[in-house]
Amino acid sequence: MKGAGKYAEELKGLVKKFAKDGKIQPMQKQEPLRTLVRAMFSFDTTDAKADEALAIVDREFVDINELRVGTELEVEALIGAKYPQIIKRASLISSVMNAIFDREGVLSLDRVSTLKKAEVRQFLRELPGMTPFVEGSVCLLSLDITAMPIDDMGMNYLKQAGALDAAFGLEEAQKFIETHIKPEEIYELYAGLRRLAKENFVPAAPPAPVEETKKKRK
Repeated sequence: MKGAGKYAEELKGLVKKFAKDGKIQPMQKQEPLRTLVRAMFSFDTTDAKADEALAIVDREFVDINELRVGTELEVEALIGAKYPQIIKRASLISSVMNAIFDREGVLSLDRVSTLKKAEVRQFLRELPGMTPFVEGSVCLLSLDITAMPIDDMGMNYLKQAGALDAAFGLEEAQKFIETHIKPEEIYELYAGLRRLAKENFVPAAPPAPVEETKKKRK
């Protein structure tokens, strides 16, 4: 790819910058299903927002399986309409968790975690609606598999920094990063981007009410 070397050097420079800042917290291994749910609440928003959503889940549901059987409308109502992309998230939670249950006969990734790394990634990627951020989060934070969780917010930052081709989509960005960054540096890049999200996140304006939209069209 034309310019690959330049983009790779910019990526490596960012990793060094994040490490030098000294603000990256050590990675703590997490339970796979909890990582899965947290990732579905945290793409394109902050970890603080995701923690708020998880606190609601812990309060309102007996366990993660009860979240699975809840309807999308129930999840939307509990988390709140103002939560960024809540409709998309509720749909993703339902489709992904039910697909795991259907394939495994139980809501668990225990069997999957024993597979070869390539097979684990293939399993996760084949789940309906799966995204590179969610798949990468489960692999990196819970299954000891080198993978880059990347969402639109992180990808756009890297493009603006000259570290990714402007034409890349999420899958291409994930593959490029994993190919050009050392495995031990993937977490530093991920954590650095999450910190930037915390410092610079500006929530998107909620959609205008239907009546208001109609008035503007007249």
